[in-house]
Amino acid sequence: KTNNKEISNIQNEIEQITAKLKRRPKMLVGKPGLDGHSNGAEQIAVRARDIGLEVVYDGIRSTPEQLVVAAIEEGVHIIGLSILSGSHVHLVKIIMNLLKKNHYSKIPVVVGGIIPPTDEKKLKSFGVKKVFTPKDFRIEQIMQQITSIIKEEYA
Repeated sequence: KTNNKEISNIQNEIEQITAKLKRRPKMLVGKPGLDGHSNGAEQIAVRARDIGLEVVYDGIRSTPEQLVVAAIEEGVHIIGLSILSGSHVHLVKIIMNLLKKNHYSKIPVVVGGIIPPTDEKKLKSFGVKKVFTPKDFRIEQIMQQITSIIKEEYA
């Protein structure tokens, strides 16, 4: 069940960040790779809008290159990747390298999926800020963590 107080607290934080940035913080939600399961990514995109983020949802089966171009062109503050295909290490490494190559490695990246703890360590070693797995099922907590990351980086 949704905790309205929790959501309104997060919305207030987003309003404060918006005031500081002089524009609404923007999140790219992407599904790189061949995985066609978009339910989780769509829930994240909808909830991110609910808390006040501007959301760019890139749809399914994006290439790492398409996602990085979208992130740069849209001027996003955070990138959320949803990968359920098992190719998370490979795809995230490419995305992090492309961000670095284009001098955008300051954009924080979070990844969600069915990710074993050993792979979680690898992803974090590439610079991923947070990894969400099925144990992170409370969407309000995920939104709070995303908000905290944006705040740490920009506010």
